[in-house]
Amino acid sequence: MEQKTETIVTTAPFNAGKTETILVRLAGYITEIVFRFGLNVAQTSEAAAVVDGILRMIDGLKFTASNVLDWYTIRDGREGFYLDYIKTQGSPYAGDIYGTTPPDLPAGAQEARDVEVQFVFHPGIMPGNPFDLTRCIPLRGKSNVQVEVSWGTVLDDLGAGYSIDTAASDGLSIEVSRVILEPGETERQAFAPLNHIFVPRLLPVTYPIDAKYDAFSFSLDVLTGAYIRDVMFLVVDSAEIENRSSGELNQFRVRNNKGELYNVRRNWIGFEREIKRRYYLPAVKSGLAMLDFRGVKGKDYGLNMVQASKGDWMLEFSTARSGGEIWALYEAADLVSIDPTVIGL
Repeated sequence: MEQKTETIVTTAPFNAGKTETILVRLAGYITEIVFRFGLNVAQTSEAAAVVDGILRMIDGLKFTASNVLDWYTIRDGREGFYLDYIKTQGSPYAGDIYGTTPPDLPAGAQEARDVEVQFVFHPGIMPGNPFDLTRCIPLRGKSNVQVEVSWGTVLDDLGAGYSIDTAASDGLSIEVSRVILEPGETERQAFAPLNHIFVPRLLPVTYPIDAKYDAFSFSLDVLTGAYIRDVMFLVVDSAEIENRSSGELNQFRVRNNKGELYNVRRNWIGFEREIKRRYYLPAVKSGLAMLDFRGVKGKDYGLNMVQASKGDWMLEFSTARSGGEIWALYEAADLVSIDPTVIGL
């Protein structure tokens, strides 16, 4: 098999409040995508910058094609950045800073400057290997393969007191890593000894916190219909701008329909600290945690929820107050059979 990493020449220009696309005219099996976006930002008043402001300028991002379930979907740039933060031990790229916070915006007398962020979609289980085939996206038979980005607006997402020079901004670009079959090599040979491919799906779900719940009584169904490897929690407060917050939740656990309990956390802030230790992160991030279902059942694929019913597995929380939301980002996968008729050219 041949391995290639290449930058797609086309970019998605920054266009406030609009959706732009990048067509991906490639063959093979996509194993990693690097998303890079750059905006030219100036401060226009002394208003304080919004936390994670530059990340909020992505109001939606997906990798998809015609007649398929989206392979990658996030509702907010924060989800993409902080998922990469966890998976890579705190090393997404943000301006001149690795793995700490998104870049500072211009302040005071500073001139307008370019602010850049990069984060990675790596669906496999080995983030250090850009050609990791443990989960990948086969492009055979797919049409209209594209990345779609929905841009936010300065006032709603970056905050009052800033402006973006559209003409001077790079917008979104992507770098794709993929594996290609050698001439005469079959798909069955490439993926042996397996007879299937794990195809990723990143699934965002919003759980509004509608009341104060005690004793793990805020009970939520784990998604069904796929293999669920893990779920990232990004908890936001009830303020209009929805900042990340450690104060909305008190406790957390996982329960199945047999009454078995897993991952019982009686202190949510302690759970955030545990994520720092477990994933070797440089800092605790408020409102950020990760549940790895591989640690619940001991299976590499996590939970088999393909034919499960609602209520088979539950996420249960105690909440500190009403308001706020839990943004759950599920890393799921579908099993696709090997096609022995697919042969490298």
